[in-house]
Amino acid sequence: MFRIGEFSQIVRVSPRMIRHYEKCGLFYPAEIDKINGYRLYSASQIPLMYRIIALKDMGFSINEIGTIIDSYGDKNYLEEVLNNKSLEIKAAIEEEKKKMERLITTLGRIDKGNFTLTGEEVVLKKIPSIKVLSLREVVPDYSYQEKLWGKLYSFVQEMDYYSIIDDHVITIYHDLEYKEEKIDIEVCIVVKEYHEDGNNFIFKQLDGIEYAATIICNGSFEIALPEGEAHLAKWIEENGYEIIGCERAYCLRHPGNENDPDNYQTEIQFSISKIK
Repeated sequence: MFRIGEFSQIVRVSPRMIRHYEKCGLFYPAEIDKINGYRLYSASQIPLMYRIIALKDMGFSINEIGTIIDSYGDKNYLEEVLNNKSLEIKAAIEEEKKKMERLITTLGRIDKGNFTLTGEEVVLKKIPSIKVLSLREVVPDYSYQEKLWGKLYSFVQEMDYYSIIDDHVITIYHDLEYKEEKIDIEVCIVVKEYHEDGNNFIFKQLDGIEYAATIICNGSFEIALPEGEAHLAKWIEENGYEIIGCERAYCLRHPGNENDPDNYQTEIQFSISKIK
């Protein structure tokens, strides 16, 4: 049997963490000396400690580790848990990559002395109706928008509609409030003429906006659009207007016609009316 200090050297885990695992119900001494109260550990406990360490290093929480340890002998259960954690880590890595891209883009703008992302002031105008090829879905979250565009352009390729599409695209956010899930998004490609629909891919006349507050945003969507929306919202509030319709993002330069996100150009459009 080993006292806690000796056991900590063997398993390379500090006595503090061993006591912490005990408080959490993960790992108990094999025996406690009745005379002096020393915690004593057995070599047979080393594999259990190594499992706890391995699961912790994989990113599992204490509660998750406790559940997994209880069912560690179930091969199918363990395989499912590890596969799910793998998918979770991959998603987290992708999110961190996006953060890094935003940081690099922002640093590049600062270096160029161009940290202001909105290119123009707010413009009030009438938005005419326009022919579009549309795909509208309720999606799990905002990041799913990329998949909608992938579906729409795949349909264009499948039907060989490249000759009728325009360079400009439009995203419409139909929810009138921010939602974390079940987002109602419509993606549209401006077209010159109508052709045959396909399932959820619809040719239609997109309604115009009688009175719209608009602003041009220059730069990547993740960075430029939030600043443009904030600037536009401030103007609407200060000038006594209210928003009466959903937000549109009319993309002039986008991934379909521009490789550099720093050169993207988007016009944000809100239907508004004067507050009485």
